[in-house]
Amino acid sequence: MSTININVPDQIMSVIAERARNSGYADVNEYVSQFVLRLSERQSEVEALAIEGLESSPSEPWDKNEIEDIRANLKSKYEN
Repeated sequence: MSTININVPDQIMSVIAERARNSGYADVNEYVSQFVLRLSERQSEVEALAIEGLESSPSEPWDKNEIEDIRANLKSKYEN
């Protein structure tokens, strides 16, 4: 197994440590390793979906109202 050393601000380290604890990981190293693995898997999924979309049949462009509806939906979903 390889090892890397990273420096993060104390505030970020506190958040990482808390999330590791709350998620049941043995330690921060295990949490970060799994996080990076999941991130990599998710990126592969997104890339596959993008390729699938590009290879699908042509679509109609969204109009302004559809774009605004998508923005509003995302804002309400992800704003605190």
